[in-house]
Amino acid sequence: MDLNGAEHAPASDSAVAPPDDFYYASLYLAPAARHAVRVLEAVRRAISDIPGLCSDSGVAHLKLAWWQTELQQLAAATPRHPLARALLPLTQATPALLDVFAALLDATINGLNAPPLLDRSALLGWISDQQGALIEHYINFGPRVSAAQHATLLELACLLELAYALRGLRQHRRATPLLLPDGSLRAAGLSVDGVRNAQSSRELHGVLAPEIDWLRAELIARSVALPRAVRRGQRLITTLAACTAEALALTRADDYQVLERRIELLPVRKLWLAWRIRYWG
Repeated sequence: MDLNGAEHAPASDSAVAPPDDFYYASLYLAPAARHAVRVLEAVRRAISDIPGLCSDSGVAHLKLAWWQTELQQLAAATPRHPLARALLPLTQATPALLDVFAALLDATINGLNAPPLLDRSALLGWISDQQGALIEHYINFGPRVSAAQHATLLELACLLELAYALRGLRQHRRATPLLLPDGSLRAAGLSVDGVRNAQSSRELHGVLAPEIDWLRAELIARSVALPRAVRRGQRLITTLAACTAEALALTRADDYQVLERRIELLPVRKLWLAWRIRYWG
């Protein structure tokens, strides 16, 4: 058993099973691309979720250091973790992926000591610096787009990561940095410690409501700004954006109770959104 609790067994499909939204967003990709993005996403989540899963920063440092060693094992073609074994053929085909995950690890480790982020622009910039190189690979699985469209897709992916953190705030509020603007917290009479110690979402309503509403509006606006052909061709990101925008609308209707529950769309709705974007954009 390793530090992440994984037996040294062959990699399996269950080891790279994606989150529900990602499953449907990648469903209509070509088989090879679908498998590749699901592996990349599984490894990305295994690394980037560590700060939110560990209440003690020392444990988070240990787990991230373990992954640094595992990347060295991966470079030597002797990975141990099932996810790293699933990643091996991709890094052998595209060696630059090793540098991408090394940069993600470094950014995640540095984030454990990061100060609060002042505003939404700082939040998006931090996510782009941390995960932008991997997002580039997701975009490159689709057809080529213009520089402006590429920038919009990158912005969408960063907004999705913010939404992921807010919808799962009960877990992610333990992470550093907290993915809520410090300026907005102070304007609502809140602090980082206040968010981490809150007993109910009602205590955080003053910051949750404007941030979730803003995120939903931005996801819709950036998706609509893309031509239909781009939305269809870049269906991984645009389907995730469509699912997330609807989930945020349901969260709003539920009075922003993200600490009490995580609102999800019904699977049939996600499947319909994925099908619609595949054929209509």
